[in-house]
Amino acid sequence: MILYGRDMSPFARRVAIWCALQDRTIERRQIQVAGPEWEEVKAVNPLGRVPALVLDDGEVLVETWAITDYLEETAPEDRRLIPATGAARRSMLQDIAYATSTGEKIVALVYDKVRRPVEFHYPAWIERLEGQIVAGLRAMEGRVPIEGWMSGTDAPGGGDIATVVSADMARLVFPGIDAGPLPHLDRLIADAQAIPCFAQTRPKM
Repeated sequence: MILYGRDMSPFARRVAIWCALQDRTIERRQIQVAGPEWEEVKAVNPLGRVPALVLDDGEVLVETWAITDYLEETAPEDRRLIPATGAARRSMLQDIAYATSTGEKIVALVYDKVRRPVEFHYPAWIERLEGQIVAGLRAMEGRVPIEGWMSGTDAPGGGDIATVVSADMARLVFPGIDAGPLPHLDRLIADAQAIPCFAQTRPKM
């Protein structure tokens, strides 16, 4: 399988970690959608978005939720990262939802504050995005246990992956955004960094 998307994309990084924790072999194409390689991305996903996962038979999957749904469906039961049913499944899907929403606002702020020329900045919109990121970080902080993984098992699950990646991205790209003390998130990120696939995919700033 071939995964398109750099580790700077919290969504491509999420898929890369998901594959690693399921012991899947993938080829990485860490190309930059904002640069000249955009045409290469559009050849795989006409919308020019990442992540995109090309399966071994040539089928292309786009959007993180669809890709991880496929990975869950095709993984051996002992390698699945989301509970199959019940309250545990709903809770983890909500963990992923909060992390996804926060990640989307981080990416939006990158485009509005970093990519857009200064003379075209819209301060009120930037302030709104920053407020949503702060709210997202605080919501994720409230969902992380004092110790252990969010999955409730002895290994990270899908909620842990999504939460660590989004919170880590906020810290790396926008260290000036102050959401107050986030000790549970800090602990979770540190624990995740002890696992090679988290550490190896952490963007270099």
